Amino acid sequence: MAKRKVRFAPEAVRQLRKLRAAQRSRVTDTIGASLGEDDAAIPGKNRFPLRRPSAYGAFELRVGDFGVFYRIVEDEVRVTVIGRKVGNQLLISGKRVIL
Repeated sequence: MAKRKVRFAPEAVRQLRKLRAAQRSRVTDTIGASLGEDDAAIPGKNRFPLRRPSAYGAFELRVGDFGVFYRIVEDEVRVTVIGRKVGNQLLISGKRVIL
């Protein structure tokens, strides 16, 4: 297991602040466990590389209805954005996004 430091982009911090306290706690706890303490590069049930290159990141971590997009740079995990899945759509900062 490779421990990595997790850093949040300013946009990801703004998106976290908009969540309710219980949602924010669940998302940050899962990020810490899955990305910081576990090896973020190894795919799992809720953690996987994106099929196509994206400006939002190279990997996605699913936390319930939320998608946490991140990149791995050396010994850091950089969380770029946090979106919400509604049906088959992804909303980032309230805007529909196609990956």
